[in-house]
Amino acid sequence: MLGKRFFVLILAFLPVLNYAQNSVQDSLTNLLNNEVNPSEKAKILVSLARNSQDREEALKYSLEATSLAETNLSKSQAYNQAAWSYKNLFKFDSAKLFVLRAEEFALATKDALTISDVYNTFGSIYNNQSKYDSALIFYRMSLDKRVEAQDLSAQAASMNNLSIVLQRQGKFADAANYIDQSIAIYEELALPRRAADSYLNKGNLLVNAGDLDSAYVNFQSALKMYESLSLDVMMTYALINMGTVAIELNNFEHAHENLIRSLDILNDSGQNAQLMAFTLNGLGTVYEEEFSDMDSAIYYYSEGAKYAVEASSDYLLSISHNNLGRLNAFKGNDSDALTYYESALKLKQSMGDGSGLSLVHVGLGELYAKLNQHSKARSNFRLGLEKAIEVGDISDLETVYRSLSNYEKSRGNYRKALEYSEEAQIKKDSLLNAKHLKNVEDLNVQYETEKKEQQIALQESQLGVQEARLQRNQLFLIVLILVAFLLITLVVLVRNREKRKQELIRRESELKVREAEINAVINSQEKERNRFAQDLHDGFGQLISVLKMNLANLNSNGKTATEDRVEVFEKSEAVINDMYSELRNICFDLMPQTLVKNGLVAALKEFGIRVTETGQKTLEVLVFDADERLPELIEVSLYRICQEWVNNILKYSDAQLITLQLTRDQNELTLSIEDDGKGFNTAAFYSGKGNGWRNISSRLNLINGVFELDSREGINGTFMSVNLALNSEEAIPTATEDQITS
Repeated sequence: MLGKRFFVLILAFLPVLNYAQNSVQDSLTNLLNNEVNPSEKAKILVSLARNSQDREEALKYSLEATSLAETNLSKSQAYNQAAWSYKNLFKFDSAKLFVLRAEEFALATKDALTISDVYNTFGSIYNNQSKYDSALIFYRMSLDKRVEAQDLSAQAASMNNLSIVLQRQGKFADAANYIDQSIAIYEELALPRRAADSYLNKGNLLVNAGDLDSAYVNFQSALKMYESLSLDVMMTYALINMGTVAIELNNFEHAHENLIRSLDILNDSGQNAQLMAFTLNGLGTVYEEEFSDMDSAIYYYSEGAKYAVEASSDYLLSISHNNLGRLNAFKGNDSDALTYYESALKLKQSMGDGSGLSLVHVGLGELYAKLNQHSKARSNFRLGLEKAIEVGDISDLETVYRSLSNYEKSRGNYRKALEYSEEAQIKKDSLLNAKHLKNVEDLNVQYETEKKEQQIALQESQLGVQEARLQRNQLFLIVLILVAFLLITLVVLVRNREKRKQELIRRESELKVREAEINAVINSQEKERNRFAQDLHDGFGQLISVLKMNLANLNSNGKTATEDRVEVFEKSEAVINDMYSELRNICFDLMPQTLVKNGLVAALKEFGIRVTETGQKTLEVLVFDADERLPELIEVSLYRICQEWVNNILKYSDAQLITLQLTRDQNELTLSIEDDGKGFNTAAFYSGKGNGWRNISSRLNLINGVFELDSREGINGTFMSVNLALNSEEAIPTATEDQITS
């Protein structure tokens, strides 16, 4: 029976074990050494703990993370990882204390996935303690939260864990339902690695259900997927389980082949102590069962024990010592057998491994019976039965009842022996029920096959009559196929034509939008030119006329005295100063030199001063971490957007205070303008016939900016913002305003 000497490897969807983790660990360690922010260090430490193959080291990282975590989320993750690390060391009391703290912080986050991870840890702790009812409760709570979060991959992981617990309770139908759902999800999401893990666990389920042939097929499916992904270490999981199933099928040749291949992979890729221990235990079983070579079996079990110590795995060490206890008892080395059994017993007790304790007590019971210490023998048989009943493992119960039957029979208590034998048979029947059903199904298939063969024999006599009819039907079918092919071709051509038509309409629409943007820019430029022409005519024209009249006075007869000429020169100088000021204003509107020479921040501040100096409005400019120069196109576009928006405020809003704010962080630049003037209907703004929105929109398109507007008609106050992702700068051309109409 499986599990008596060697246990299949079950994946509870822990972090992936592979040797690429070494580089990940190195990268994380470098990040940790260079990080000074406590919160970020906590995140890195949690990642180090998750990726570490050294359980003591993982615990150290996670405990350090708990001392540095600051937010509820990071505290929950750190305490949850510490609980997981304690669980892996079989320190379940400490694990429960830390997962309770993690639950407090997780509930405070109200994040479904964070809470689900904590419940998953609860479930894993109880599962490792063989407290399957409690494990089921928490695994289901974890699944509910993952359904709430709509995370399919996480749901599939929960389904795998539920399947593992259910199969240990003998609820194979429910377990199979969960594992099949998880496989379907992973295949739908195209996650072959996770699908392979699920096939591995489905194989374990079928092993426990007694369907060893199907289990072997599922392990093979997992192996093929791992091979295609070049996951050497994960291949050993499948190979070890295939070897174990082959042992139970008495196919020791295949068992030896798979386990030797696993050993070769581990030796070539770098020995993983945990997997080495499993492999060596399997080889020990092959030599014990197939070759009856007890010395070689003891050698492999002993080597497995060494690697279990190296892996700090009490679980694997307890398996090796249990195997060594049984073999030494067989060879008559009763003292050594007792030593190994007692070591296995202590290890199982410290781990709270109820299933393992049951089997060790059975072994001790058989040894003490051999030594004629019947009081101790009965005590151990009783404890073994109690643990098997407590755990509810049907396979263990069969083993205990079978051993009790043999013991009572050796003592001459035939009635008791018969009772125990009947109980063992009941459990065996329960285990093999699925297999028996399969056998019945096979018989039904055989019956139906024979029945159909008889029908075929009767029908052969009618084949000659039907042959001519078939030829005629075949001809008719060929004609139908040709017609169908022509129809399908016609449909495809029509659909392709329709697609081309839709594509043409889409391109025409894009061209119209582009044309509208260009027209808006051109109209805006023409409007600006008209305004500049008017400013030159009204401002410069009048000033030049005044200057001309002043200079004409120099030639008049009445202005010959020196003091009169000085007065004329002074008036002319004042006019020239006014002309210079007017010229500066016009140049500023055309292209502020401050923008060209000193950048956007300086230009915006100068713009704010000019608006404020009018005495009618106040424009304050606030800048945060945005002193660095930007590409020219971005600076010009943002400046023109500010000009357009502020001019609209000055014209229409009756605002007294305008606040312009420019903020920059590592990946984003934000420009916002807020005023206390009259609000307006934003829908009317977007759909208006004016060029305001189109001018802004065309510039936003050039720099990939995101525009937001918040205003309400009848309510004072309007807020506008432009967000620009700076990591897209490489895709934004650097040019002048000529780029707008290119």
